[in-house]
Amino acid sequence: MATWLDRTDFARYALIPEELLPAWEGNEADDVIDEYVSALRIAGRDILTLGAEPLSVTWLAEPLTFARWCHADDDTGLLSAVRAATTADGWKDVLSLELAGRYVLADAAYEAGRILGSLKDARQRAEALRVELSPGRYRVQSLIIDPDPRTRFMLERLLPE
Repeated sequence: MATWLDRTDFARYALIPEELLPAWEGNEADDVIDEYVSALRIAGRDILTLGAEPLSVTWLAEPLTFARWCHADDDTGLLSAVRAATTADGWKDVLSLELAGRYVLADAAYEAGRILGSLKDARQRAEALRVELSPGRYRVQSLIIDPDPRTRFMLERLLPE
């Protein structure tokens, strides 16, 4: 079972570079709330945003993929479904961006204090996930998968260019 960030009230998540996190105010991604996938540039760093619908999200490090929970009884089989989808037709190129190092995926509207508090207190429900990426340019591709008739996930994968 993956660690999921429960549905965001604000319908957007941001992949925030760890060094920018202490200054994060929670309004940086306001202009991209209606976009499923977009990027911002702040302080010379690219920030990936996932939005448009308040879906739960997780990070799958091995296939470099974000999965958003559209509907499912549980996430059993998610990783195998994502791996099976790697060769599927239908992946849509969305954007390309430069990423490097340590990031935190969190609700874009949360302020730094709330995000940092979540990372420090393992007893509370997860409100942020750590993501580590090798330096480089990545192409973001999207695909919706239906592993069975009662299950649907939206995927955004990062492909090194």
